[in-house]
Amino acid sequence: MSDKTKLNCLSDNEWQDLKNIIIFGIGRQGKKMFQTLADNFNILAIIDNDEKKIGTIYQDYKIKRLDDVAELIKETKIIVTTSQYYYKDIRKQLEGKGLVENIDFVMYQQFITEWFYKYQKKIYLLKTDISLTTRCTLNCKNCMQFLPYWDEVGENSLESIDENLECYFDCVDYLFDLDIVGGEPFLYSKLYDFVELIGRNYRDKIGYVGFITNGTIVPKDEVLELMSKYNFQVSITDYSQNITYKHRIPELIKKLEQYGITYMRNINIDWFDFGFPEKKYCYDDKYAVTHMAICNSIEHVLDNQRLYYCGLEWSAQKGKLFEDEEKAYIDLQRLRGRTPEERKQILEMILGNIEGGYLEFCKYCGGFGIDNNNRVNTAEQMPRRK
Repeated sequence: MSDKTKLNCLSDNEWQDLKNIIIFGIGRQGKKMFQTLADNFNILAIIDNDEKKIGTIYQDYKIKRLDDVAELIKETKIIVTTSQYYYKDIRKQLEGKGLVENIDFVMYQQFITEWFYKYQKKIYLLKTDISLTTRCTLNCKNCMQFLPYWDEVGENSLESIDENLECYFDCVDYLFDLDIVGGEPFLYSKLYDFVELIGRNYRDKIGYVGFITNGTIVPKDEVLELMSKYNFQVSITDYSQNITYKHRIPELIKKLEQYGITYMRNINIDWFDFGFPEKKYCYDDKYAVTHMAICNSIEHVLDNQRLYYCGLEWSAQKGKLFEDEEKAYIDLQRLRGRTPEERKQILEMILGNIEGGYLEFCKYCGGFGIDNNNRVNTAEQMPRRK
């Protein structure tokens, strides 16, 4: 890890006494972050570039265009809650209004990671994924976890999950977004016990908690009731317009609505070509630094009491498709009980402050950034390995 900090973008004069904010972007990530931002700051407006959203209501806010708040943006900080892929264009848009990055507006990942540490001495993380099982009802050729190429799949014990979370929250004060993934997480054999574990022991430390499902499994009523009690949400990746598969999405949605569980249904999903495990890409050391910065992954994974910077590399390592790389993760076990200054290295890694400026895996992965214009067929199925 470099000695140079990445927690120095926000100046005290501009940000220390922050009270009012504008949210720019109310897509999937903006919705996940909304409540925690609302709990900490006074949201004066929500703006978006999607014309389909303009004039609609979200959490009692009428969504507006940037031009609709022309006077407000002169005196209110803007938190941009979009992916890195779209942020470049939004930055140009805001700069075109005379605004300055990190003074008048900031990318949400930088804001969350830096602001709470700098001004409250708290370790707040934006997003962490936890995998319950690597078993899945689909077998996607271009799965971002490369599961069809693993020799073995299975599930994590409830005890190991609890150990991971206990260690994590001994190091992290608050998590904005916990995504529960698989494989297909609703296949997990102890689903009820897992929901109860999170709800009872960790729910007050997490903003958004949500399952990511392909809609092939409908949890039992007792699980849904518990999810409702502890405010779990569901993100349904609907591939029915791309492939023919035996989904139960209408039935799942009916059940979620019956139990008052908030859900998002995501369709027309664009899949990146990561080029792995074929190793289609092979970047040199110099470009790998730029490539990792452009990708700016937020897919951080908690496993084995470690926090992995990149979920794709975690998957490749876990599936024994790529060699272990120590700088790809932070060992949380050695940071338990340490001061915020000592635990700050978690934040540095999350912002990509990694020795050498890149991970070895970056040389072989196309990434999520604007330099990857290659796409693949969404959820294309392949025969299972015997």
